[in-house]
Amino acid sequence: SLIDEDDVAVDIEIARCTEAVKLKAEVDLRTLQTYTSALVDDPNVSRDTNPFRPERFVRALWAGVQVLPLSRPAMAALLQKAALPLAVGLQRTYQAAWMRLADQGVEPAAHRTIVTPGASLNGWGGSSARYRPPAELDSLRGSLSPLADGTAAPARSPTAMPIRATLLPGTAAALQPGGSGPAPRRSAAPGLPALIDPQLIDLLRRLFDTIQQQFNLAPDTVSLLQRLQPTALRMAWRDPSLLDTYEHPLWRFMDHLVHNIQTSAASQRPRLVGLGRNLVDHLANDDTSERQGFGWALERLLAAQRHALAQATSAAAPAIERLQRQVRADAPATTSTMPLDIASLDTVPAELMTEPAVARPPSTVMAADGLPAGTLIRAYLQGEWRTLLALWQDDGHDLALLQEPAADRLWALRQAALARLLAEGLAQPLRVRSLVRRAADRVLRGL
Repeated sequence: SLIDEDDVAVDIEIARCTEAVKLKAEVDLRTLQTYTSALVDDPNVSRDTNPFRPERFVRALWAGVQVLPLSRPAMAALLQKAALPLAVGLQRTYQAAWMRLADQGVEPAAHRTIVTPGASLNGWGGSSARYRPPAELDSLRGSLSPLADGTAAPARSPTAMPIRATLLPGTAAALQPGGSGPAPRRSAAPGLPALIDPQLIDLLRRLFDTIQQQFNLAPDTVSLLQRLQPTALRMAWRDPSLLDTYEHPLWRFMDHLVHNIQTSAASQRPRLVGLGRNLVDHLANDDTSERQGFGWALERLLAAQRHALAQATSAAAPAIERLQRQVRADAPATTSTMPLDIASLDTVPAELMTEPAVARPPSTVMAADGLPAGTLIRAYLQGEWRTLLALWQDDGHDLALLQEPAADRLWALRQAALARLLAEGLAQPLRVRSLVRRAADRVLRGL
């Protein structure tokens, strides 16, 4: 079915209703979560364990509203009016629930703030950054220098790891003479190998450990990063610029590899993991310039992404043809193809010959930009956050066909509806995130 502005208006009201409930019952909701976490043996409240989340009640309310013989705008208005009574009722229910668990002797878990995936610190429409990483990696390495030199060190958290010259797993042999890695550096005296910088080793270990342990990556993705770690150390030894910028080919390759796997369809995931494994193994055994090697590997990933997009577009050809017929049927009558002669031109008033400049509404401005094929967006549709891949749009940028890889489902949206979601903060482009940038921020805060 085609998602238009009326359907999006309902999604917006569902999101607003859910947020209203969360704000009204925030204290009791968080308190109840400490008790439900204790029931499932999650002492640190590391995830949302409340089975009666506000989203479930809002969706149930919407299911009841749909039974009524009302138009879509009227349903959205009714849902908006019902938000406050629902929030008050749920607040009382959550309070009674945690008090009942307390009376039964349940000890609550540690109380802490949780930012669930997709949540925002400013609510459902917020857009502020959730972290402020260092400008470049060289500033992080500079922060570690006082610790390595034994000078005055900044305050450290109890979990911060000390600087030590412990080689990454599998790299000791690679850095020895005769190994698969480069020959050791030489000092001024011939025949004496120079020591490997322990600060460099520890920084790389910290970055990789943070990425593998704190970003909720799947086991197959973590395995690929573990295989890549020794190669990263070898490259940092040869090319110090690896630890100067986030845009180094190694980091970009790693970012795109993780991004492609996480956003791929279930049927495509094994093939992408296999491709990543082959590329990582090739880079580990390659004797050429690692910078060029990672640039080549990144091109292979992008080529695979283009191939997957072409396959998805080909599979959606019947749906695209139906949308094209609808565009042609909805197109207004035009005389652009009719021949004109001098007599016809003489009948046109002079004031109509020059078209004045008219300011376009926001939806039209976005339609002019369009939604190119291959664009990934994250949008709130039918009560859920979904990752969508743009497959096709018509020439006038009025209709767009998108694929939801996780569910292997097609969505047809009008550009005006998508513009409305963007304006409400319920849609956003999904870009390749920099893993090392986020890891550097966490490492810096842990010092």
